[in-house]
Amino acid sequence: MIDKNRFKYLKQYIKKCVNNGVFPGACFGIVTREESQFGAEGYLQLLPTKELVDINTIYDLASLSKVISTTTIILKLIEDGQITLFTNVCDIFSNFKYKDVTIYNLLTHTSGLPSDIQDYKILCKDKQDIIKGVFSTELEYETGKKVLYSDIGYILLGLIIEKVAGPIDVYFSKNISKPLNMKDTWYNPKDNLKNRCAATEYKNSRGYIRGTVHDGKAHILEGVSGHAGLFSTVKDLGKFCRMMLNKGILNDKRILSENSIKMIMEYNTEGLNEKRGLGWQVKNDLGSINSMGDLSSRRSIFHTGFTGTSVLIDFENQFAFILLTNRIHPSRDNRGLIKLRRNINNIAETVVFREA
Repeated sequence: MIDKNRFKYLKQYIKKCVNNGVFPGACFGIVTREESQFGAEGYLQLLPTKELVDINTIYDLASLSKVISTTTIILKLIEDGQITLFTNVCDIFSNFKYKDVTIYNLLTHTSGLPSDIQDYKILCKDKQDIIKGVFSTELEYETGKKVLYSDIGYILLGLIIEKVAGPIDVYFSKNISKPLNMKDTWYNPKDNLKNRCAATEYKNSRGYIRGTVHDGKAHILEGVSGHAGLFSTVKDLGKFCRMMLNKGILNDKRILSENSIKMIMEYNTEGLNEKRGLGWQVKNDLGSINSMGDLSSRRSIFHTGFTGTSVLIDFENQFAFILLTNRIHPSRDNRGLIKLRRNINNIAETVVFREA
């Protein structure tokens, strides 16, 4: 059950973060298999004018797109027999030159691909330039020998989805967001929704970014990519999290198999430098040093987004915590949330209790 007093304390702590300039505003939610509670504090925009946030505010999820959309789609394609974890990328794209790289490597960030396309801001003017950059990038290390978080790997997963099953945004809408009744979850929000979107960074080239994707590569890719581009609300993400906690099903609609949910929780990078599952960061032991928190169980998964978003799902304690902020508005120089994520997640872990 959700402890109302602890939720009130969480709300007060987040309000304190707003007042201290950790982020302009936040939407947050605690979700269990049976219930949920949401809150909102602060502003969706500070400049050029202040606007208050509410629980219907739409946030640029940034890299949360990797797990909410791309990873989920890949698992569905595996369930449908269209690919496997160990399908070689070169079997899908004959012009991909690294024969040992598999879909598994891309999901676990062990492909050997670097984190980013070098000098893409200078060299890449359109979608085809980004795709060319992905396929021409040299491996930074031997495949399978190291974990290195890679946007390139997830852009490639998005291209694989497009090749196998059609555009990511269309597949996501038909097979994930619509069945879950996620009414405010989109790539490229329509113009009539942009006034509900939280502002992100100010850039000289783009002005105040609001309602269009912040990530530079996703912007060049016309807002739809495997690594970024999804927008959503805290209430919609609550539906996704409840589906995960209910073993892949919500309101009699199955999104993922129970086996896929189990596989997501597994630790897949034994002996390497970082604990990773399929897409998600996992907490294989209580000594894991990461921002998901000290109190999260060994059966927890976590992911963040550069814009200031995160989702924590604790399968043992049967709850999820969603935190959506626009911490990079008006500038990415604000790093307060990075220091306090662990603190906030620790508080969230105390909000739910089990009845005797």
